[in-house]
Amino acid sequence: MKKITLKYWQKTYLATLALFLCCLAGSIGAVFSLGQRQNFSSTVNEALAQQQYLMQSLVQDAQAVAASRPAALPNLYEYYATQYAGGGIPLEVTEQDTVLYSTLPTVEGERTRPEVPQGQRVYLVLPTEEGRQLFVSSRLATVSPDTIVTCAFPMEGFYQEWARIRLLFLIIGGVVSGVFAIALYLVLARMYRPLAQVTGTARAIAAGDLAARAPDKRQDEVGELGRAMNQMAGQVQHKIDELETAASQKQQLIDNLAHEMRTPLTAIGGWAETMQRAQMDPEELLEATDTILFESRRVLALSQQLLKLSVLRSEPLELVPVDAADLLRRVERTIGPKARARQVDFAVLPPDGPVELSADEVLLESLLVNLCDNGVKACAAGGRVRLLAHRVPGQVMFVVTDDGRGMDRETLAHLGEPFYRADKARSRAEGGAGLGLSLCFAIARRHGAQLEFESQPGRGTRATVTFTTSQ
Repeated sequence: MKKITLKYWQKTYLATLALFLCCLAGSIGAVFSLGQRQNFSSTVNEALAQQQYLMQSLVQDAQAVAASRPAALPNLYEYYATQYAGGGIPLEVTEQDTVLYSTLPTVEGERTRPEVPQGQRVYLVLPTEEGRQLFVSSRLATVSPDTIVTCAFPMEGFYQEWARIRLLFLIIGGVVSGVFAIALYLVLARMYRPLAQVTGTARAIAAGDLAARAPDKRQDEVGELGRAMNQMAGQVQHKIDELETAASQKQQLIDNLAHEMRTPLTAIGGWAETMQRAQMDPEELLEATDTILFESRRVLALSQQLLKLSVLRSEPLELVPVDAADLLRRVERTIGPKARARQVDFAVLPPDGPVELSADEVLLESLLVNLCDNGVKACAAGGRVRLLAHRVPGQVMFVVTDDGRGMDRETLAHLGEPFYRADKARSRAEGGAGLGLSLCFAIARRHGAQLEFESQPGRGTRATVTFTTSQ
């Protein structure tokens, strides 16, 4: 047998409906019971009042007869029984369990006469041939203490009326329950429709449709759920885009690396094979060894730069206080000879006062050396490169400017991409692999700094590294 699985809103519907029906049934039962009890008390009190009036009249007459003619008391009892039976109130007179006279209807089954305490009345409802009757018994205490008078009052009409009222209550309760059940079904189905849409969106996202979005305009829990799911889908889409971009960049890095390695390895292999198989004069041998040495250094430099990039991504930085003036002097000692060899005017402009920041000293020096080296390479003979440092409130800035060939917008957009070179022939001739600026951007990011370039073709380039400080 197939197991029936209810949806959440259906479970809510059944639970709410069951709770409502229990409350409705309890309320109707309480109202019916209270009304019937009050009406029963009113009916009984009315019967007791009639019985009291009858007993007062009977006692007065019995006292008069007993005073003058005691033997006539049975006739008096018969007279009262006959008169009141004609008025719809049957009557019975007993003395020490002996029935003197009775017009009471026959009780179904064996009738048990209750004990009647002196000065009190006892009543109970019994079924008779004429329907249910209220039997009220009391003693003729002032005349004959052993004489008990029992009157019967019809109650069948009362019970029939309340049977009709009970049926009416059941009909009203059934109608109200039916209307409520239908209305509740429609309301819950409508209320849970957005939740079904959220569920459909979740299934679509799970199936790979990350563009699917849940309704998020509602200002309730369903709306909050929709907004949270949309935010989650957006973040997942963003992460996937990042992973795809990273995978594409890695593949591009591998392709570029293979391309960069192929040229020097081909040259090294070719010259080595020539040296092995051919007789070479001293000049050719010198050319071969120079080429092998140059290309092997290119491969070594390439591997070292890739290693630096890898280390920057994984290992923590060792931050120490760095004096900007000392740092600039070390950069000048490194770049100065190369600039003079290319007939480029390279100068360092130290800060006006003491400038100190927290950084990895070796990496920061490498960053500035790379930027200055690129500036020198961009200049022809007679060009000019300047390196300066200065402080503004909360920031320390290093600026490298040159008046070299500059860069266009497309080149600026690709700066920092591994192996990217605007002038591939010039860079390869100078031993570059297009990893220098990638290292610069990576070093700046690890320090929480910002590296920006401004350049125009033929007007030079301005590189700015901005560090945020606590002072």
